Amino acid sequence: MASPWAAGQRGTVFLLLGMLAWILAGFVGAAFAIAVLMGGSILPRLLLGTAAMPEPSHIAIVLAGASGFQATLLFGAQWSGRRSSGDGRWNGLGVRPVLRKARIAGLCVATTVWLAGFIILMGMFPALRAFARSVTPDVLAGLGDGGPWIVAMRLGLVVFLAPVSEELFFRGWLWEALQRRGHAIATTALLTALPWLLLHGIDSPGRILFLLPAAAIFSLARHWGGGVLASLAAHMTNNLTAVTMQAIPVIFGYK
Repeated sequence: MASPWAAGQRGTVFLLLGMLAWILAGFVGAAFAIAVLMGGSILPRLLLGTAAMPEPSHIAIVLAGASGFQATLLFGAQWSGRRSSGDGRWNGLGVRPVLRKARIAGLCVATTVWLAGFIILMGMFPALRAFARSVTPDVLAGLGDGGPWIVAMRLGLVVFLAPVSEELFFRGWLWEALQRRGHAIATTALLTALPWLLLHGIDSPGRILFLLPAAAIFSLARHWGGGVLASLAAHMTNNLTAVTMQAIPVIFGYK
């Protein structure tokens, strides 16, 4: 007879494989969203002529792919959370009232201070500024480019959709599932933060180093707050701060 420890280990392996399957599905969702965008542009040109519909810009393609990925991840979190709750509801996502609100507010301030401090250091050290530019995702680079609709889509993706989908997936469903399997908080934090970091480093591995403080803050918020709403608040604060700092040069008219 297999020991409970061995059964728990197998359960964790299958859980992580399920997480990986949803991430791969996210890339399929991204490809589908891009295909829909390109098809919606190509078909009118074929039927009505080249002037019927302009080709999508690079940033429009990036936004479509990123939105398709995040929407798939959000669906995966909700579907998996409903299954794991045992009653068809979304209790498996860890959506609970926030505990230790003062600590969570302090972590939100900490993420803002960290990003502001990094911006100041960038101004002092050109090499650090070059590194930051090299790891800045396309959805943040050139924030004012592309017209009002593109700007609105960027803000919706970065400030709302991405934090909601990532938190419900990694520190919602996955965190809850790992805790039910008896893993310690440190192990749970590591197994939820590591795939989140690797996912953000696919196109730029150096971005992982930049996001390490954020991963630690989000994990602490999830643990201290007692639910995913706490880490979601920290994540949204982080992304809103990043967008605001990217917008400052646009607002004041300098690069």
